[in-house]
Amino acid sequence: MQPFMNTSNSSAPFTRFLRPATVLGAVVFAGVAALTPMASALAGTGTRAPSIGSAIGSSIGSSIGSSDVDNWSDAVWNAARSGDFAAVEKALKQVPESTATLDSKHIRDSFAARNSHIEASDKTRAADRAKALEDLKAEMVKNETTKALTAAVKLQTLSDDMGSTLLIPEVAELVKKSDGAYQEAEARGDWMVAQEILYRLKTLYEDSHDGAAMRNFDAKLDEVNKRITMLAQYAPRELWTLRKQYADRADPTKPFPEFNEAFAGDWKESLDGISKGMLASALNTAANEHISAGGWEPLVKGGLQAVRVLATTSTLKENFPGLADPAKAQVLIDAVNRNLETLARMDRDAIGKPQFNASLRDLMDANSKGPDLPLTVLFREYGDGALEELAGRFEDEYSQIIWPDQLRRFEQMIKGNFVGVGIMIRHDDRRDIQVINPLEGGPAYRAGVESDDRIVAVDGKSTLGWTLNKAVDSITGPAGKDVTLTVKREGAENPIDLTLAREEIKIRSVNGWWKKELDERGNPIWDWYIDPTAGIGYVRLSSFNDDSFDDFVIAIEEMRAERKLNGIVLDLRFNPGGLLKSAVEFSNAFIETGKIVAGQDRAGKQVWQMGAEPQRAIYKDLPLVVLVNQGSASASEIVSGALKSHDRAVIIGDRSFGKGSVQTVHPCGDGRADSQLKLTTQYYVLPPGPGETAPRLVHKRPGLADWGVNPDLVVKMTPDQIEKSTLLRGNADIIDQKKLRAEVKVEASKPEATQPDSAQPENGAIAKADGKTDGNTDGKTDGKADGKASGPKVRPHVADLITTGIDPQLELALLVLQARALKDLDAAERAKMADVSPKGPARGASTGAGTGAGTGTGAGPGAGTGG
Repeated sequence: MQPFMNTSNSSAPFTRFLRPATVLGAVVFAGVAALTPMASALAGTGTRAPSIGSAIGSSIGSSIGSSDVDNWSDAVWNAARSGDFAAVEKALKQVPESTATLDSKHIRDSFAARNSHIEASDKTRAADRAKALEDLKAEMVKNETTKALTAAVKLQTLSDDMGSTLLIPEVAELVKKSDGAYQEAEARGDWMVAQEILYRLKTLYEDSHDGAAMRNFDAKLDEVNKRITMLAQYAPRELWTLRKQYADRADPTKPFPEFNEAFAGDWKESLDGISKGMLASALNTAANEHISAGGWEPLVKGGLQAVRVLATTSTLKENFPGLADPAKAQVLIDAVNRNLETLARMDRDAIGKPQFNASLRDLMDANSKGPDLPLTVLFREYGDGALEELAGRFEDEYSQIIWPDQLRRFEQMIKGNFVGVGIMIRHDDRRDIQVINPLEGGPAYRAGVESDDRIVAVDGKSTLGWTLNKAVDSITGPAGKDVTLTVKREGAENPIDLTLAREEIKIRSVNGWWKKELDERGNPIWDWYIDPTAGIGYVRLSSFNDDSFDDFVIAIEEMRAERKLNGIVLDLRFNPGGLLKSAVEFSNAFIETGKIVAGQDRAGKQVWQMGAEPQRAIYKDLPLVVLVNQGSASASEIVSGALKSHDRAVIIGDRSFGKGSVQTVHPCGDGRADSQLKLTTQYYVLPPGPGETAPRLVHKRPGLADWGVNPDLVVKMTPDQIEKSTLLRGNADIIDQKKLRAEVKVEASKPEATQPDSAQPENGAIAKADGKTDGNTDGKTDGKADGKASGPKVRPHVADLITTGIDPQLELALLVLQARALKDLDAAERAKMADVSPKGPARGASTGAGTGAGTGTGAGPGAGTGG
């Protein structure tokens, strides 16, 4: 048994506008799945103790001595740490003059630009709400239920109160109409439409106060998802038919790829090695060790319900002809119902392994007399259904039986070492093996493999009909051994053979502000400073890997080698988690003493604890702002939560995902084939913060209103801001121009009069409000709000995240750190001036920079006013 901290479920956060993607194409890199997040979003206040408003008031006077600058910087920083948004805003309106005059002006300009962005965003959001309501009405008139639901979700996301949207008459009418449309789709077996309707309805109720309605739609959606998953696994041709019908309704003029017949028999591979003993071993462990202490009852019930879904999905007849005969299918359905009725009559605690054994024997007997499905299908669906019941009942989407066909990639994922050529692959619409992208610095990248290449052969063997498992197994292999990929590329007349030497692939997780170039092996060289003048660094951490902290230390060293580092933004948004060891390393670097995280078993007893070691707190005095959002999960929540508990950083953004569970991995093979059970057995808890007495449980459990990590300063983002900022950030990191994914066009939020179109420089430098460029081509921002992002085929500039206002979370983080750094910049300027002052200055001589005609401010001996 080994502990395992799972990453967040890819389908959970930030998917309010995505079509449900249950089976529409896996993305694989040695077992890692990926889904591009999108989102919901506004601005509010944090949850810490009341702030120091009196300190703010006393520290922002009109005088310009060093103590005023120091007090003001401290007041802004302390107000941010205590979660007092109003005090932060008040202070930023009254930036004192400092010896570092340009830095004071820089902060004032940045704050003015931010306010302009907020004003423009509020106007845009109001207009978008009105348009979403009009779209909803128009689609209802056209009887386009799914499109109307999409508009309703957008309307809700743009509202200040999610629940109030459901009270709008048009939305209430749409909900009733949609429920009927779902039932019609279910009756005709149109599972794609049924899935989308239920997905939208669940989303509408997810953040409302009507939990019963949300659970009802969620349960129905789970059943439909099971049917679609079964079709994908056992009846791919039938699923292709449903997908084609769905696509034709959306756009009848767009051609849909033909079904790949070579893919039709892949379902058999997923059943190899599965046995009754394997199933029994997995469920026995789950019944006795799951965090819920639910015992056998949910497992047996979930297994039986899954088999009923199997038996009532007649379209599986493609490979299971027995299901085409209603009488034969009914024999199995009757057995399921009979056993469910038996469970209903029993006390929940009395249900145990005998009931599991009896139910499985009954199902096997009924199956032999009825549809005569392969027993491996029965065992797999029973097992998957049992674990899915834990997800539905206990909010545990992380427990899972790892069947033999999934084991190799799962073990690679746990170990975190990948030997291959460095590509991410998926099935395209024809089920061909398609390259999503080669990883920078990997063998495939260096050899010239491109995004969207189709791999048609590996070492001369055709990939026609290959599963992703087979593709991964064939492409990966021992380090140093060559593999030849034959790819078809759009625009190329003939297939291209590329021979690559396999090597250990580094999954980079530490990213900087602006990717300056790639070295000779294709590794990125970063500019780490988001504001070099103020000495503010930026690190975007995409996951917590074994080498993440070492890479972070190197990044800090590179920053300090360039200049004094006055603060850093640690961006954990969309970071799904990773290794517990790595999370503790990051936390301890900033926390000198005390607890970081502890584990709690199902009895609420602490079973392990990890604390800070003083000698490892190498950045204990470095000012830090951490960005989080609903895509920040697991290890991200440990780091941000521990830093908040110890009052060691300012946390900005939106509430995190709420994944605070720990999984252990248990063998459940039968001696002939190996499989494993990944089971949630513990929750992790964070130390209590200021004013708290009990440890904080991060995990989102049923019925809990408070979960995850709540930022000190809550700054929400609109769906449009999230979509544009995510796309711009991704494209800004692509140096090779031909790999730009899409045109990024972001209108700035400053009034039109100050941002003429002609101000946009060719090289992506930041355009000043007067239409001139400052010649800055290194990705840094000067706090101005102007210009447009790059157009098509031009690498966008990452500074546009700030200058156009599409990332208000990052914009506020930078402002807070600039305010914190002002006292350091002021002190440095005063020290510099003192060093160059003449010994024994004349009375009244000025050694400062002038702030107006005939005046100056000085530091040290001789400070005063001069002409």
